[in-house]
Amino acid sequence: MAPPRGRTKARYWAGDEEMAKKDDDLGTPGHPRIAAQWQATRPPRRRAVARLVAYVVFLALLIFAIYRLILSSPPDSGDRPTSRGSSSGFNTPRKPLAAPERTYSGPIRFPELGKTLRAISGTGGAIERNKNILFATASLRSASTLLPMACQMAARDQNHVHFALTSRSEISIKELLEINGIDESCNLFLHDARPDSVAISTEPRMRLVAARALYFINDYMHPQAVIIDSTDAEEDFFLRGFRDQIRGTKAALIELPDQPGTRLSWITQLGASALSAWNSVDFDIIIQAPPTGSGNMIRLLASLARADMSAVTPPHLTIELPSEIETPLEKMLAKFKWPSSGFKELPRANLLSLRHRIPRSKMSEEESSARFLESFWPASPRKSHVLVLAPHTEVSPQFFHYVKYTLLNTLYSGASILGDWSDNIMGISFQSPTTHLDATTPFSIPKDSPAKPNNPFLWQAPSSDATLFLGERWVELHGYVSQVLESQGSRDDMPAMLAKKDVSKKYPAWLEYALQLSRLRGYLTLYPSQETASVIMGSHSDLGDTPEEYIGDDEVAEGEKNGKADRATLRFDPDSQVDMLVTLPERGEVAELNELPLLSWEGKQTTLDELRKDAHQHARQFRREVGQCEVSEQAAEEEEEPRADKAARDLFCTNKNKA
Repeated sequence: MAPPRGRTKARYWAGDEEMAKKDDDLGTPGHPRIAAQWQATRPPRRRAVARLVAYVVFLALLIFAIYRLILSSPPDSGDRPTSRGSSSGFNTPRKPLAAPERTYSGPIRFPELGKTLRAISGTGGAIERNKNILFATASLRSASTLLPMACQMAARDQNHVHFALTSRSEISIKELLEINGIDESCNLFLHDARPDSVAISTEPRMRLVAARALYFINDYMHPQAVIIDSTDAEEDFFLRGFRDQIRGTKAALIELPDQPGTRLSWITQLGASALSAWNSVDFDIIIQAPPTGSGNMIRLLASLARADMSAVTPPHLTIELPSEIETPLEKMLAKFKWPSSGFKELPRANLLSLRHRIPRSKMSEEESSARFLESFWPASPRKSHVLVLAPHTEVSPQFFHYVKYTLLNTLYSGASILGDWSDNIMGISFQSPTTHLDATTPFSIPKDSPAKPNNPFLWQAPSSDATLFLGERWVELHGYVSQVLESQGSRDDMPAMLAKKDVSKKYPAWLEYALQLSRLRGYLTLYPSQETASVIMGSHSDLGDTPEEYIGDDEVAEGEKNGKADRATLRFDPDSQVDMLVTLPERGEVAELNELPLLSWEGKQTTLDELRKDAHQHARQFRREVGQCEVSEQAAEEEEEPRADKAARDLFCTNKNKA
């Protein structure tokens, strides 16, 4: 580097002791070290004068050449720092510096990564199940998106949150944090995962760098989830490298869409255990279209098309059509695309199935229930679930975000795993009930309940309006209905336990069977608070949609005469901008199972132990009266609770399924 103008060479090297000594030895140029006066001791020789003239001429030619070179240079673009050190005060234009050629593909070293990875031993990274979550990026633009989310997650103090940078930029981690407004209050573990020779590395080398960085990070950290930016803001080499390497780990890869800080801010509320199941759960959607009131279906399908599905794997949608399809619905289905073509992140695939029943006589309750249950079967009952939507419902744009959030929190959070939630839950409802299943008795949580106004609650009664049934419960319900129908076919009389109907004919017939199984097993359905439900979905009552099996029934006809105004318009705004997170209690934390209000199917306050005891007694009576199990009263009192079968075969002792 040339010394700045206006400085002598001695000043430039003033910090070097050896050069400073040489400078002292030189003294002032042209003068002796000790001089009593300024005049020369003898006149200059002619040879010296000639040499001086030659120097002056050479210097003049050099200055002229530099001046011509400056005039011929192109103007500066204006977006580059100007040269500094000009004594004249002018900013000298110059040609832009050429970017270094990216030709290096040598061995990979990580100069800074090792020291930070060795320092995180206290986070439990040596074992595969821990609380480590990794945010990673190679783009400074993506870093500005990920860092605030990482800090929000770290602030909850339920995960060990890490941030890794694998970038071509030479910016320091400290400067990166300062630029993004991150201070010491953000409790992150920071990792510089940049390699040597990063500026001249080839693209294939940088892709390998990203993969090797994740390999070493996983070896020391075993993150439960790796969160990255999947948009165009992220570097291609990084995305390809991480996607390749993640297959060799057990971590879930969470790829964020545009604007995740607002669309997926709820991710920061989840614990490591829930986030690790991000890619392990999926669900299908089933809708039973009514014979009349096609406006309901059109409204529901339009709302599904508008919903944001960036958080979920696009679900398969099955629509059960009646024997006669109304013209408006037929036209709607002809142009309906699923998933919505407007959602760019989704692959163009047809995930819509239409099932149209062959016209014949009116279906019975049993036929309708069997046909409905046959419309879905989980490939993996523990991971595959089914979301049942009534045609009179309407979902908000953030509906699927709430579905994914609640599913992960309810089944896979640390608290739910310790409390065996999945063993007690039949499903998750997204609608707030206003009446009991008789459709007339007003529903309300008892005043002595520990519930707060915005708390979810557990109710033994399931719902057909908008409920996600767990895959294992669906398999059991399928088996239960199959056993009941087989049992009824082998006897002439209808058992009193089956003859009594507790569910209104306003609801589909299969809901009666779902209630029966809930009572026999002590299963519960998780319901949201009224405040949350009003944000995520609405349930309309302006158009009738009587189930096909009850069309023409006198009881239903009487109820339709007393039609009510649309109740959804009172609370639900499909265009509401209210974030679902603000409606959740305790910042979305999962409460212990026994801390939530728990209601029997009749709506009475109860406990989990009481519920299980009642279910055991109800199941013993059912096995005798319906399952035809030969058990004496005395033996029944001493009988231990039979082990539940996944297809409900333990409740029946007839034919080949005898206990």
